[in-house]
Parts: sequence; C-alpha cells; structure tokens
Amino acid sequence: MVDPWVLTNDTIAGIGSIVLTPLLWIGLFVWAWSRPADAQASGFGRMPFWLLLPGAILSSLVNVPFLAWAGDVLAINIGGALIPIALSFVLLRRELGIPGWNLTGTVVLILAVETAAQFATVLLTSSYWTGLIVIAIAAGTVAFAIIALPRWTSGPAALRAMTFVSLVSVAVTLTFYTSEAVPSVGIVSVFPYYLIGPVLVGVLGAWVASAVWGVPAYRGLGVAYGSGTLGTLIGADILRQPPLYTGAGGELLAIGGAGVQDLVYFSGLMALGMGLLFILLRSRVAPGISSVPASVPAPVLASPDVALRSAAERLAKGDPAGVIRESVVASQRATERVRSIFRLPAPERPADAWEGLPVAAYVANDFRNLVSSQDEPSPTPRDAYRSISMATQFVRLGKDLSRLRFAAPNRRGWAAAIDLAVVTLPAVVLWSVLALTQPGGVDAILLGLPFNLSAIGYIGYSVLYFVACDAVLGTTVGKFLMHLTITDRAWARPTLLQSFLREAPKAIPLFVIGEFGAPAILFLLRASSSSLSAFGVDLAFTGAVLLGIVFVTLAAALLVGGIQVARDSERQRLGDHWASTWVVDRRVVTPAWGATRAPSTVPPAPVPPG
Repeated sequence: MVDPWVLTNDTIAGIGSIVLTPLLWIGLFVWAWSRPADAQASGFGRMPFWLLLPGAILSSLVNVPFLAWAGDVLAINIGGALIPIALSFVLLRRELGIPGWNLTGTVVLILAVETAAQFATVLLTSSYWTGLIVIAIAAGTVAFAIIALPRWTSGPAALRAMTFVSLVSVAVTLTFYTSEAVPSVGIVSVFPYYLIGPVLVGVLGAWVASAVWGVPAYRGLGVAYGSGTLGTLIGADILRQPPLYTGAGGELLAIGGAGVQDLVYFSGLMALGMGLLFILLRSRVAPGISSVPASVPAPVLASPDVALRSAAERLAKGDPAGVIRESVVASQRATERVRSIFRLPAPERPADAWEGLPVAAYVANDFRNLVSSQDEPSPTPRDAYRSISMATQFVRLGKDLSRLRFAAPNRRGWAAAIDLAVVTLPAVVLWSVLALTQPGGVDAILLGLPFNLSAIGYIGYSVLYFVACDAVLGTTVGKFLMHLTITDRAWARPTLLQSFLREAPKAIPLFVIGEFGAPAILFLLRASSSSLSAFGVDLAFTGAVLLGIVFVTLAAALLVGGIQVARDSERQRLGDHWASTWVVDRRVVTPAWGATRAPSTVPPAPVPPG
C-alpha cells in the first residue's frame, strides 16, 4: 500500500532538488543587478554572482586530495566547498572591519577548537551521548565567545564576531542532527530537514543586522552565508565523516564532492536566499526597488561606448545639441581611458585631451573643434552628424591605443603553452611510472586508487597552481617568461576570489587531460597486459583516440581563448571578464611611443553635402 505522506514528500523532495538551486541563482542575479548599491554593500555584487554560478559549476570538476586517513584519501571539491569556504571568510573579514584578519583568525581559532572537541566526541562516545555532548560544546562555545570576544576587541566588530560564532554553532548542531553518514554513499540528509539550518541562520543573520547591529539588514547577508556554509561543513562533512572510515578503505572521499548540488554549497546559498526573502517581506518592497538610494559606485574607467550610444539616440530624436554634448563626453572618456591605462596625468585643459598621445596633429585640433562646437547657439543636423562621426573615430582610436598596454594574443598563447607544460609534464612522468610499475593488468591499475588519485590530483593541483600564482605573484611561469602580469582594474594583484573566478574556465581542459590523458598513457604502455584484449578490445587504438580527444580539446580551448582576446577591446578572455582582470605587458609601463608602433590614425569622416 502506498503511503500518501511518503509519496508526497518524495515528490516534493525530487522537485526541490532540481529547482531550488536555480531559483536561488535567479534570486542572487535579481539582487545583484536590480539593487546594485545594496548588493555591493552586502558583499554579493555581480562578481560573487559569477563566482557562485559559472565559476562554481566549472570548478565542480576539480577535487584536490589533501589527506590520507585509514586507507582512504580525503579531498575537497573546489566548486562545491573550497569556493564557498573562501567566500565565507572573505565576507567575514569584510564585516569585521578595522581589526582585520587578526579578529578573523581569533574567530576561526574558536570554531576550530569547537570542531576538534565535537570531532573527538563523535569518535569516542556512544551514539546516545554524542548528540547531547555536541550541543553542550556548541552552547559552551557561544558562551565563551560572548564573554571573551568583547575583552579582545570592542565596538561593532566584537558584536559581529559573536554573531558569527553563534550562528555557526547553531548551524553545526542542526546539521549534525539532520544528516547521517552512509558507507559507500557519503553524507546524506533528507528533505525538508536539510533546509532547517540554512533557513534559520539566513533569517537570523538579516534580523540581527538590523535589530542588534543597527545597520541595514542586507549587511547581515555575508554572516548568514558564511554561517550556513561553515555550519554544514562542520556539522556534516567533518563530524559525520568518522563512520565512513570503518570500511575496507581505498576510497576517495571528497568534501563538497557533489559540486553545486552538494549540501555545503547549497546551504550557504540557501541562507543567503532566506536572508534576502526576509528583507523583502519585512520591507514590503518589490524586487528591483531599493529601500535606500541606489548610489551605484562609478566604474574605474567609464565606458565611452555608453555616451556614444546616447549620442546616437539623441540623433534619432532630432536633438543636435544633445548629440554634440554626448559626442564630446564619449571622446573625453576615450582619452581618459588611454591616460588611465598608461597612468598619464590629466591634461591641463579638457580641450587638450589628445595632446601628448601618439596621434596625428589634426586629431587634437579636431577634438578642440568638437569641444568648441558646443557653444553654437543653434546647431544643425549637419553639425550633429559631423560630431557623432568624429566621436566614433575618437572612441575607436582610443581603443586602439589602449590595446597596446594589454598582452597580445600570441604572447598569451605562448604563456599558456608554457604553463600547460609546467603542470602536465610531471603528471605525464608520474602516470608513465605508475603504468609501468603497478602490479596487475590495465583493468586493475585503472580501477586502483593510486592511478585514479594521480589523475584527480593533477586536475586539482593544476587549478590551484594557476589560482595561487594569480593571487600571490600576479603572474605564472609562462606569463613571467613572456613579460606578462595579471592585475585588477585598480592595477593591483587579483584577490583570491578573483583568481578562482578567472581560472575557472581552465577546469574543462585540465579535467579532459586528467580523465582522458592518464588512461590514454596507461593503455598505450600496457595494452598487452589487459584481460580485455581477449574480448577483442584494442587498447592501443583506444589510447590513441583518447589522446586525440585531449589534443582536440586543448586546441579548441586555445582557439576560443585566442579569438576572445583578439576581438576584445581590452584583450580579455571569458575568465577575465567575469573577474574584472587584465593581462598587461610589463614591457609597456609607460607609453614609449617611439619604441612601439602606434596604431594608424584615420582622417575625419567626410561630411555629407547639405
């Protein structure tokens, strides 16, 4: 007999597992794009959206092994766990303010001690007492934070640190009670119980910000997200792991291994979504209408294309004066862009914006004429057409000059090839050694932990190589040899989150190399030792096909990236656009125009008769 309650719950759980995460993505998108001032102040602007959507999806292909335990190997998934954890700490540091990383480190130390005590409890106590002791440790941690943190610091930072410790402890307890470890499956939790912790800390985070901190509710979203993420990490993936170690061993256990479908990733996103929903219901403001003035920060470099489009719209409306005014703005922004990129001082007079740049003399004169045309009392449509034609040429010329500062496609291509060799050649040697020295046939080696671990480890550590080089050095080995540097739009090294985001697209080719290249080498070196040959399987041919897939994927990745860089006005590929980063040529620090061939300038557009 069918139980209606079980059937209904299973149906809702199945639908929820499919639609909840996309709905949360949509909510984050609406928040970041329709209320940009609030979103930026909360820490969830447009870059975190790219980080938590395409960046996390692509990074879900990557597991990083880091610890061997009882015959098993522990790993962490970049998209499903490492990115949410890193984002949580960055948001916490952001909310703690002036005390900086010292107070953040104190908070982390308190949570680490709590986790260690709870982990020891899980290992050493019976199931009857385990839950009660976990609750007692969490309560004791909260009490300690309330008493001790105000002694180490004061003001809003102490209050926010106490809030974070308390919410994480609440999330740990709830997650521990609503999850369980299933050997050979992993950590599981049943709908709707896995929603309790994220929903509660999401609402509490937004409420505490407005009711206790005395700031807008959206300022608590970062604490809510971090509490949901770390609470699930500790309560499920750490405290529920020990039962998995009682098996035969020889398995790879990945924290966040389900990627964007993992509970660690989902819980932080769910807490954020519930916090946003709480703010929306409490303020009774429709999506897209901000409860505070939406003072969007001006971009580092204002785009001249926006003003140029505005001029075109005014031309269509028959507003000659407006066309001339917007044409001047577009032309000025074009020069401001060049001067900012090359760090040149502003001109003494706005009309001299093109002076000192490698352009023909008539360009500077034409710009002065364009500026002076604003003083015409009654401009004609002919004047408007001429001004927008000149502005179009100025904008195009500014882009050509700016591109001299950024890395050319061929240099970026060579840098990519060198970096690929740096991370792949050692892996090829390791795969070859394992293929030749491991006992058994191809099938035994292919299914064994050492060979699988070498392939998975290659993918993870290759991605970390690129991320660490970007964030710590601002360059990689290949880029250093090609005299290239990675910067953000303020000419600083990219942050850790920016580095994760800009390198996320590389997860695809690296995944193909690890998952197809390693077996290909094994098949080519040990084809004769396989029991599959008795069934007519030609492993040498299969290995050649797998290598072909690897080379086609690499060629496609380089081609797509090269086309993007070649066509883009700032020579950015997809990851650079997501992370707002540049790859610049270190050899062109200042515009040594005499040593660098400037782009050819074009004469003014002809003015139609009449």
